[in-house]
Order: sequence, then C-alpha cells, then structure tokens
Amino acid sequence: MLVKTKNGETMEQEQLKQFTFYELYADILNGLNDVNAGKFAKRICEYEFENAEPNDAMTDKEVFYWSNVSEILAEVKEIEMQGKMPKKYNLRAKHFTFYDTYFNAMKLLNDRQCGMFVKAICEYMFGGVMPDFNDKTMQGYFNLCKRKMDISKQRKSVGTSGGNAKKKPKKETEAERMPTKTMTYEEFRQKYPEIQGELYGSAERYKTALNWADVAAKLETDTDLHNDTNIYRLTQKYCQRYGE
Repeated sequence: MLVKTKNGETMEQEQLKQFTFYELYADILNGLNDVNAGKFAKRICEYEFENAEPNDAMTDKEVFYWSNVSEILAEVKEIEMQGKMPKKYNLRAKHFTFYDTYFNAMKLLNDRQCGMFVKAICEYMFGGVMPDFNDKTMQGYFNLCKRKMDISKQRKSVGTSGGNAKKKPKKETEAERMPTKTMTYEEFRQKYPEIQGELYGSAERYKTALNWADVAAKLETDTDLHNDTNIYRLTQKYCQRYGE
C-alpha cells in the first residue's frame, strides 16, 4: 500500500497478513445485529490489513465500541508489525490468529452475510461450534477458511499441552540429523504459509546459510519451534539450539 510521508513523498507501507483477534472483539460483534457486526468487523480488518482508518458513519453504540478497541488495535498492531508477540494481551485474554484470507472472503459478502460469517468464525474458534449456513456459498467460503482455523486451533492446543516448562530437544541419531532432501528458503516459506514476517538486518544471511530442509525437519519434532509463527524468531531459536 502506498502512503504519503510528511514531505509529500510516497512510500510502500508494510501490511500485515494476520493479526491477533481477541474475545473482546467477538463480544462486541455479538452485541450488534448482523448488518452492523459486518460493518464493524470490516473496519477492524481494513485497519489491520489495509492500514485504513474508519471513515464511514457510525452509530453512537459503534462509536463507543470503537473508542474502546482502537487503542488496543493500534498497540497490538505496532507490536505485530515488528514481528513480535503482544504477550501483554495474549496472556490475559482468549485469542486466535485472524488471517487475511478470512477478510478476502468477507469482501465477497454483503454486510449482513459478513456479520454472520465473522460471528461464525468466532463461535468456531472460541467455542468449537461448526456453523451450518443456509447459503451454500457462505458455507463454502467458511469451509475453505476452516483449514487455516484448524491450524490455529492445533497450534494453540500444542502450545497449551506442551506446558510452560522448557524441554531439551531429544538427542537425535545421525540419520535424523541428515535431511532426506534439500530445500531453499523460498520452498520453506511456501511449505509453511502460516509462518509470517521477514528476515531483516544480519538475519538475512540465514536465507542461504541455513539448511532449510533441516529447519523443516526440526519444526516437525520440536514443539517450541513448531509453535512459533514468526520467521525471525524461529531462525533465532533454531540457531541457538542446533547451530547454523
């Protein structure tokens, strides 16, 4: 997305591919009818994915709701734009990862359908309730997005069952240390689309310095690595544990 700087110059502003969706947002949507819930959900997504501030008319209730979530959205977004995790909020509230593919589906729906769609996502992620839409198109959109939702639920489950205790990675045999094939950095990113962020600064050397086939192998066996969805943090952990 192109934005203008104070000097009148244009520059490319980074956009998120995912953001943390808190139960507070779901509570607000459930307090609105489907039409207004759809509009409110789109405002959140446009702010997160398109760096767009709300510019449409809001009811007094919606203004009140937005005033209560806008500071959280801004603070968390700033943290996530740096590839970090908003632990301050994540430790206090139920949450899940909201991917841009959900927003792409929302854009294909009218406001009422969008409200129903987002509420269904929240019910599935927070309560495990699978929706049964009368509209086959909406059901199809949900089913396509469900793969990402299930990945989020699985990672959440792995993180919880793994506990907070840090376990040492098990000792590997020589065969396990030798990956069966090579893999480039680009192939690794394609295989794990849920891993977000970029390698920057001195970490850019990892694109060619690391054996990405081995990183992928460790990702499947090391719970702590598997639970990290940021490429910069993941490479740092990998190098600390297994070396370059």
